[in-house]
Amino acid sequence: MRLALTSCIALAASIAKVSAACWAQSQGYACCDNPSSTKVEYTDASGNWGVQNGQWCGIDYSYGNTGYSSNNQNCTGNGAFPCCNTCTATYTDNDGKWAVENGNWCGIKYSCGNSNPQPSNQCTGNGAYPCCNTCTATYTDSDGKWAMENGSWCGIKYTCSNQQQQVTTTTTKSTQQAQPTGTNGNVPLNPPDFSGQTGKTTRYWDCCLASCSWQENTKDAGAKGVVRSCNKDGITPFTDLSNLWRIKSGCNGGSVYMCNDQQPWAINENVAYGFVASHEKCCTCQRLKFTSGPVAGKQMIVQTTNTGGDLSQNHFDIQMPGGGFGIFDGCTSQFGGSHNWGERYGGIKSASECANLPAVLKEGCEWRFNWFKNADNPAVVFERVQCPKELTDITGCVPGDDASAKKLPW
Repeated sequence: MRLALTSCIALAASIAKVSAACWAQSQGYACCDNPSSTKVEYTDASGNWGVQNGQWCGIDYSYGNTGYSSNNQNCTGNGAFPCCNTCTATYTDNDGKWAVENGNWCGIKYSCGNSNPQPSNQCTGNGAYPCCNTCTATYTDSDGKWAMENGSWCGIKYTCSNQQQQVTTTTTKSTQQAQPTGTNGNVPLNPPDFSGQTGKTTRYWDCCLASCSWQENTKDAGAKGVVRSCNKDGITPFTDLSNLWRIKSGCNGGSVYMCNDQQPWAINENVAYGFVASHEKCCTCQRLKFTSGPVAGKQMIVQTTNTGGDLSQNHFDIQMPGGGFGIFDGCTSQFGGSHNWGERYGGIKSASECANLPAVLKEGCEWRFNWFKNADNPAVVFERVQCPKELTDITGCVPGDDASAKKLPW
């Protein structure tokens, strides 16, 4: 299934036609040399991505010697994708009908009875963004109500009792709206850069009681409170902390587990929040900037909720459902043995496998393949920052010296 394709395809294509470069170069990536024969490995709001010489590259059909003319307006995509040889569609969205040939998306020709759709104006954005499938807004600005689906912004439909707004224009009379800044209006779409220590990341989700849920560990770190733990349902907070030593973690034959809501989530296309195991003090927060892989340049604010004997210094093990158990497995005892969690180290391998996890963990699992672009242990630079309230509200734990840490620039 095509992960993301906005109704601004034609605009992107017209830009590509007048430039010798492809869109990927503006993001710091190379253009695929042979786009028509390069397999699509991932799709986001920017376009299709492939792999060339072990590195990500942007698949731009108007770039390189492809024998394909970007002026072709006779099929879905209006020149941003090649036209299919077949008339049988395998996918349909607001832009029209699509199929896959030679591992790449192509547009069904209008001569196949595929009508040339007009941009939808039935939702916030009035055609500049796709309409959401959900009616639940996560962000509101002067243009209307917004949400994120598959890692991209979409407008809430007016049929969801969303009052239509006037289209916002800039002083240059651009036909494209400014992009929403995020679920928190203070978080910029393009956060300021920073320098810091270098580190590495891995991923895991073991369902175990976190080490920062023990009073002894958070007290030593000078934190206020402990990281919230939950009963077997993953929802009901465990409160009998004085008897935690007796009741024990679900990974050690007990009945206390990680809470389901300690999953990562996207604030906007370039900023996410989440939780990690690390050697930093319990409950402290770090600002990570990814420096390798398809997420290079993106930033993530994380709170340390756990430690691990298999962690090195400057090592952040990001909690994401389906990321692999690692040393311990508490998920089987918590959710039963009917779920497929993937490999012990690394977890599942595709977004479709998220359906094999408990439904309450599916959203955090899909985050990995959408916002995180299925990056495999990307490198980071990091710095200590004050914890956002969004994180401490979930964990219930605040570092004792949080006020002395660097403030986030939003």
